Amino acid sequence: MTRAPHVGEKIRALRLKMGMTQQDLAGNDFTKSFISQIEKNHARPSLKSLQIIADRLGKPVSYFLDEDYTPHSSDPDKIDHLILLASHLEQEEKFTDAVNYYKEALSLTDKTDYRRRGQVYFYLAKAYLKLGQTANAGQMLELAGVELKLAGDWELLTYAYNTLGDLELDQGNLDQAVSAFEEALAATEHHLERLPELQTMTLTNLGIAYARSREYEKARRHLLKALTQSESTQTYYKYGDICMALGYIDFHQEHLDSACKFTTRAWHFYAAIENEDMQIQCQVNLGSIQRARGEFETAERHLLEAAEKARNTGLSHNEVHAYEELARVYLAWQPPAAERAEKAEKILNKALELSVSDETGLKQLLAEAYVQQGKVDAGINLLLTVAASLEETKTNLPLADVYSRLGELYQQQGDSERATAFFQQSVNLFRKMQLKDPVVQ
Repeated sequence: MTRAPHVGEKIRALRLKMGMTQQDLAGNDFTKSFISQIEKNHARPSLKSLQIIADRLGKPVSYFLDEDYTPHSSDPDKIDHLILLASHLEQEEKFTDAVNYYKEALSLTDKTDYRRRGQVYFYLAKAYLKLGQTANAGQMLELAGVELKLAGDWELLTYAYNTLGDLELDQGNLDQAVSAFEEALAATEHHLERLPELQTMTLTNLGIAYARSREYEKARRHLLKALTQSESTQTYYKYGDICMALGYIDFHQEHLDSACKFTTRAWHFYAAIENEDMQIQCQVNLGSIQRARGEFETAERHLLEAAEKARNTGLSHNEVHAYEELARVYLAWQPPAAERAEKAEKILNKALELSVSDETGLKQLLAEAYVQQGKVDAGINLLLTVAASLEETKTNLPLADVYSRLGELYQQQGDSERATAFFQQSVNLFRKMQLKDPVVQ
């Protein structure tokens, strides 16, 4: 069997291939004699020296490591050294090399050393995240969870599951996110006296995940507990997010005074930390709350201010959101007036020009603006295009609403046949959703 080349042989072959002399490779860090000794396998470079040589030859350190070079797993100092070097590489944004170091450290770690294996899996996950390799990161975090639970390292286990939950939440995997955050919360219970801040963080993350899953009662309970702990420990972890989420939940449960209180608190917090993006989002949410309370003039003022701030700061997504909510204000304003419907039409067209995401909601509002101006046919035609778009994407709940509205408008026009057909389509979709999930959110 052909013997695999040793480190020195690999270094020599690459050096010659690149047309470098031993002095070129040595540079100011080593002597020519030292490079010669390495190439003859009479000397072995330290990992730090090998990193410098590898960089000059354009290869990751893992390329040069072989069984002869690799230390035994009984050398924990070497494993710690590998982890330390990987950490330094991450700081230098050499994430691929860092991953190779972590993998090497993992391969040297005893199978029963659950704590160290869990730590390395966690570090690997963080490096993969920086490389944008979310699937690998998720896998490493799950493996870290298994090892750390066996080790009883509840603190790092909490961090691992929180990181996994954040990853799942960013990808829209709400059930998986909730499950990960619930695991993290359970881990904090083992050493609560040592982990109060970690529990606050976890309660916050879990509460936000519940809110996004529309489990509002669970979300509110966890977020209120997080809020109390955050204020008592003065950690203020995601304090603005907690208040904003509580405002959102109370708005959807029609607790408008409480929604206004929490949203205003979030607004002041984001102003204190100078987060303009979130300030604008809070102001838009306040406009929605004021609309629901019938405070149309105040809502109009807040939303116009939010739109202007978003425009001046280049936050076009917030500008679109402000225009959308402002249109809702004009269309809900009592008593109704054609001039306000015209304003709604104008700003919705502006929002559609700026929008780079799903436009079906804006078009539904624009259809209502047409109807309030007496342009019912134009409203129907626009809703038909929205329905066609939703049919392609199989977005059932919004589609059922559009069918229902088309039925109402055709009925208003005296076309009972089409009205009945669209009402029936709407009912069929609702029944289909109820069979799939008895609780339709």
